[in-house]
Amino acid sequence: MQKLYDRLEARKDEFIDLIINEGGKPKSYATNEIERSLTTLKLAIEEATRFGGEMIPMDWGAGEGKTAFTKRFPIGVIACITPFNFPLNLVMHKVAPALATGCTTVIKPAPQAPMSCLAFAELLEEASYPAGVVNVLVCDIPVAEKLVRDERVSKLSFTGSDKVGWYLKEICGKKKVTLELGGNASVIVDQDTDVEGISDLVAKGAYLYAGQICISTQRIFVHTKVYDHFQKALLESISKLKVGDAQDQDVLVGPVIDKGHMNGIDSWVQESKAQGATILSGGSVTSDKHNLYAPTLITNSTPKMKVAAEEVFGPVAVLERADSFEDAIQMTNDSKYGLQVGVSRIH
Repeated sequence: MQKLYDRLEARKDEFIDLIINEGGKPKSYATNEIERSLTTLKLAIEEATRFGGEMIPMDWGAGEGKTAFTKRFPIGVIACITPFNFPLNLVMHKVAPALATGCTTVIKPAPQAPMSCLAFAELLEEASYPAGVVNVLVCDIPVAEKLVRDERVSKLSFTGSDKVGWYLKEICGKKKVTLELGGNASVIVDQDTDVEGISDLVAKGAYLYAGQICISTQRIFVHTKVYDHFQKALLESISKLKVGDAQDQDVLVGPVIDKGHMNGIDSWVQESKAQGATILSGGSVTSDKHNLYAPTLITNSTPKMKVAAEEVFGPVAVLERADSFEDAIQMTNDSKYGLQVGVSRIH
């Protein structure tokens, strides 16, 4: 594992370029992903020396003179299904612990961005791992379903949409299952907040990587006493965001992963407008050729609109008033998701 770490660190610039080119991730964020991947691998290396079983005293009653102990064994083959938005780090989240505990993996990377995973598999080969310890399977959905159903697989680890995740849980049989699903994170801005000081942070949280992050800020609830001030500051922050070529160090909002996703984002935005919402900024494709969608801010939404109730997974956020901090909490909790929340409040 240390040899693997050393090789990844030596070639991290290559991996940064690969992540940018296949997934459209802004350069600064792709660099961050490589550093996180290295950290994840380092932690797994450390844990490889620490996991173990436990001793259980039984020296009473019929157990007089006896001591029990438990020992952990590798579970076996782990099926790993990963999304496009973190094509290396989310692979590392699954593979690094598996390597540390002596398990083998079959990884099914996202079809939009499989190259980082394949390049990582090459590093494993260079680090002298035996063939078959880590296997990369680039395949269509029917083959992936066969992998999930296969009784030789002992565990399923999936990161992706809630709809797909719960479906795979239904069909996987008696396997152990780890699911990391979607979200529509909120941020609460209370009345005593430094409005000017946080508007840039909120804008970045909503639109970084075109919102293609499971913890991306999608719902913004602002105390009515500072709402107008914050709206103005946020719109100014959004206007300063650089949109375009992900290779540009200053770009935070790169392309949407593909045309299908981009068209889906636009249809939800236009649907919200038709249902009475107001588009404060963006709301349109800025480059069809390069899959660029304008950072979009919506208000006058309702909790039932898709842009508020579902995971947009795009550069879209809703901004709404809250009469009190308690109301903002209630609005935040009015969601089927619960992955992430931010609070800006000074006492």
